[in-house]
Amino acid sequence: MDVQGSQYHVVNGMDDWGRCTDAASGRTLSDAWSDTAPAADGTAWEYDADLGVLRLRRDTPLFRRASRTPLLTPDSRRGSGRDAYGNWYWIDTDRRTVRGRTGSARSASTWWSVDDLADNCACRSAAPGTFTHTGACPPVDILLQGLAVTTHQYLLVGYRGRQTPCEAGLLVFDLRGGGAPLRLVWPDGDAFDPWDLADTADGGVLVLDATHSAYWRLDEHFRLRGRQARQSTPAVQFGPADGTPATMPSGPAVPEPWPLADAEGNPLHAVAIEPGPDGSVLVLDAGPGHSTLYRFDEGQLRWTTPLQDVVEAVDPRDPTSTPTLYSLLGHDFCYLAGPPATGPLPPPVLYVADAEGAQVIAFDLDPDTGAVRAHDDFLPMRRWAGRALVRSGAGAWYDFGERWISLEVFTECRFATTATLVTAVDSARTVPGDTFDSRLPGCVWHRLLLDAQVPTGTAMTVRARADDDPALLSLRPWLDQPVPYLRSGGPELPWTDVWADRRQPDGTLPDATGTWELLFQGITGRHVQLEITLTGTGRSSPLLRSLRAWYPRFSYPEHYLPEVYTGTQGPDRFLERFLANPEGLYTAIEERIEHLHLLLDARTAPTADLPWLAAWFGLALDPLWDTGRRRFLIRHVDTFYRRRGTVPGLVATLRVFLDPVVDERVFDPVGECAGAAAPSAIRVVERFLTRDAAPAPGTADEDPRTRVRRFAHRFDVLVPGDLSADAAAMVTRIVAAAKPGHTAFEVRRFQDLFVIGRARLGIDTQVVAGPKFTPIVTGSGVLAAGHLGYAHPFDITDRVVSDRDRIGALHAL
Repeated sequence: MDVQGSQYHVVNGMDDWGRCTDAASGRTLSDAWSDTAPAADGTAWEYDADLGVLRLRRDTPLFRRASRTPLLTPDSRRGSGRDAYGNWYWIDTDRRTVRGRTGSARSASTWWSVDDLADNCACRSAAPGTFTHTGACPPVDILLQGLAVTTHQYLLVGYRGRQTPCEAGLLVFDLRGGGAPLRLVWPDGDAFDPWDLADTADGGVLVLDATHSAYWRLDEHFRLRGRQARQSTPAVQFGPADGTPATMPSGPAVPEPWPLADAEGNPLHAVAIEPGPDGSVLVLDAGPGHSTLYRFDEGQLRWTTPLQDVVEAVDPRDPTSTPTLYSLLGHDFCYLAGPPATGPLPPPVLYVADAEGAQVIAFDLDPDTGAVRAHDDFLPMRRWAGRALVRSGAGAWYDFGERWISLEVFTECRFATTATLVTAVDSARTVPGDTFDSRLPGCVWHRLLLDAQVPTGTAMTVRARADDDPALLSLRPWLDQPVPYLRSGGPELPWTDVWADRRQPDGTLPDATGTWELLFQGITGRHVQLEITLTGTGRSSPLLRSLRAWYPRFSYPEHYLPEVYTGTQGPDRFLERFLANPEGLYTAIEERIEHLHLLLDARTAPTADLPWLAAWFGLALDPLWDTGRRRFLIRHVDTFYRRRGTVPGLVATLRVFLDPVVDERVFDPVGECAGAAAPSAIRVVERFLTRDAAPAPGTADEDPRTRVRRFAHRFDVLVPGDLSADAAAMVTRIVAAAKPGHTAFEVRRFQDLFVIGRARLGIDTQVVAGPKFTPIVTGSGVLAAGHLGYAHPFDITDRVVSDRDRIGALHAL
């Protein structure tokens, strides 16, 4: 309620907007936004929870390939990978060469060729008359298909001979050690046809055999599941209790794949494989017209999700820009579950590259049910050659010629062009707050304030109707209201900043952002209903954060003019509306005066006024302190002053500056009370506690009283070793301002006082999570802040290194 007695109804937040009705579909926005809502019945409204605004729906455009660009075919996918140093490898079009490109190279080059197998064969390099191997020479008439780089920096390439019967298997390259590849040969080459390879988090690899509809899983030592024939053994002393003959494995072990079949047992037409959530396997099947996603756990089918009619997209060739349901035919896919992946969208996200276009569709995937929800983000792929969509490092990558580009969200969005909503009306009056009810028959509704951003080219229009009976509102005609205008003085609510989160560093707001206002025209009745229409350009959309409908109109003629001015017209007469202009100006000023106490409260004072408020208490706020810390310090200034000059007060002040989260728990530095924070990283050590630990040089027999006087009124402030120079300087300034005037201090790192003979357990030391230890560099390292580093190759952490690692200890783990 303002100083004139007017009140307002407010709509703010997703729940409030969700009770409104979409005029196009007749459904409430909450129903349209629900996960169970059919995509075909979607709404043109969208709520952005990150910004806290209502806007036009962001559409996913279909990025059609240019007519001169050939369509993608399964043969264009040959396999690609990236190592830990940013080097890229892929199989060339001849399927006999592996191309490579380093991160700094201008162009790619041939990294390895099938011809190198024959050139490096020992039988060719052996001199006549010398001993050499008698094994078979490696095959030279082979084709390469499928490539992956493991987390242990091994490059694996699948191969298969052209002859029948043929040899098939995997080539293993050691990217760290170099040398010729190791051949992992499958016993039955005709039963193995590698198509796609994908690395796993444990250092292993998945191998998809599309021809035989199966997959293999190799661990970090490139071992895989197999079977071995068993034969009966002669009578033995111990055997099965039921008398059946004992059996034992015999003969060579044969690799055994996991079959890929749907729920009816039909083999899949798999085109790609990826490690899925919780150690499972995701397989993309290319069916007629759309793809299907499968999840397998050790060959057992968990769920099936067809990618049919799962994307609501807009075809740029459609002049009406009508969203339609789109079925996705995937060419390749990748699944980013989490660290180290961070983008382009927050993981976990499933990315599927469209075979009919040059874009990627991102999905949220439910690992238990397989339900997918498409993101609205536009992820284009410029002139994608279709080799692969590679999961590597922090994101996903695709090939552009002989370069590799990270997948990114296209920032220029496409929005729906228009949308209309209607505020809720509860004729039965069963849901409090759903209807704008003034509880005043014949109420003259006053103003409508909308916190919105209306970019150039977009528009926001309002219509309204009112009646004393909510059941009759639908029979009333809509009345057009004036076009809202942007208030120059900010929101009408005193000392509030509705758009504080959108302010730029210099304090300004984006153009056309603020509180928009209109004066209701001809809206008289107890209940009111609003119709708001947003119109966009297709490239931009208005943003609507909240609205406030004020009532009743404060009458200047009735309160301040003679009666002759009030008896000739109705309650919404011209004079009332004319005098509403100065009323709005003066009411805003009176409101600020009425709520002046908000300026004296650290929780509600404007950010720019915090230094002024702190000056009332003699506080000087450093510019490095963020707003939350400033408000906390001012709110608890009485507590800080009561503890000023004490060790707990000094530690609490330092924690306000250094702790990542600041609340009342900073006053409990030991962390003993219920709900207390972790022990403080700041320690204050009074030197008299260590007076007998290490006497000054040359004063071994110093008198105890003299020693006490030498250590009295002196203390050390111990700070973490990874504190920056600016932060350490700030600590020094804080301690100098908060300590007693007769004391002296030094700010030291924790390791500076970690000296044998002086450090005391529990006083100078504390068991906490320390900084990450790094190799010591001679001449610049700090004792106890690192470890002696290994030279290459002994610095390799993802391998077992001879003369460094104890094999027995590793097996024990």
